[in-house]
Amino acid sequence: MGRVRAPGEPEWTQEDTLLAIEWQRLQDETCRGCGHLLEESLDEANEYEPRRITCFACQAKERAERAAGEREGADLSGHKMTVVHVGRRPLIGD
Repeated sequence: MGRVRAPGEPEWTQEDTLLAIEWQRLQDETCRGCGHLLEESLDEANEYEPRRITCFACQAKERAERAAGEREGADLSGHKMTVVHVGRRPLIGD
């Protein structure tokens, strides 16, 4: 991703720099734990309700990692598991 730099062009354009600064500003203003804006989440007057969600891609990945560890022993150093969307199962009523 990115642009192809022609000979003599700067590595970073003014737009690149402004976008990077904006990205960093958003990172600095966002709680790394919950993803909410700190301006809102640090205000004691706001109330939050935790909700459990299930990422089915992570679920499949974690199950495969656990099963591989049990099959192959505990040392899976360097092994990475990835998840690829392969389609959608028909749900009841679909």
